[in-house]
Amino acid sequence: MLLLVGTGLAQQLAQDAIKRGKDYVDKGMYDQAIKEFADAIKSDPKNSEAYYNRALTYQTMGILSNAISDYGKAIEFDPDNAEIYYNRGIAYYYNDYSDEAIADWNKAIELCPRCPESYNRRAFAYFKKEEYDKSWDDVHKLEAMGHRLPAKFLQDLRKYSGREK
Repeated sequence: MLLLVGTGLAQQLAQDAIKRGKDYVDKGMYDQAIKEFADAIKSDPKNSEAYYNRALTYQTMGILSNAISDYGKAIEFDPDNAEIYYNRGIAYYYNDYSDEAIADWNKAIELCPRCPESYNRRAFAYFKKEEYDKSWDDVHKLEAMGHRLPAKFLQDLRKYSGREK
């Protein structure tokens, strides 16, 4: 019984630290937020939410390698969370790892096929890689869901792909 109480206490301490960390993020106090999320992880080393929030904070700070690492830990403990893959894809993309970003957005789409954000990001990544047909495929999927990409992007896609649609 003592182990269960200890585990429950550790989880509560972690949740309290996560809440404080989120409050610090809201105030723009990122270093303090990182410390709180680290405390949460120390209390509950398998807490996906703590890793995820620390990753988001690192990403906001532009420390993408740390963000990618923490997203990986969050995925290890919550492998069916499309939002984690989506955000790690963003970190990969801005760290110039387009293939890894696309792989994460593929996984996010697999887990949440009606979530337009991953299609949107992936369309831009395919465009960057000059894989215009794949970019068009995502544009069409987004349009089918009632979403449109920026006119400038569509204009550039038409120009570089040599296609109208």
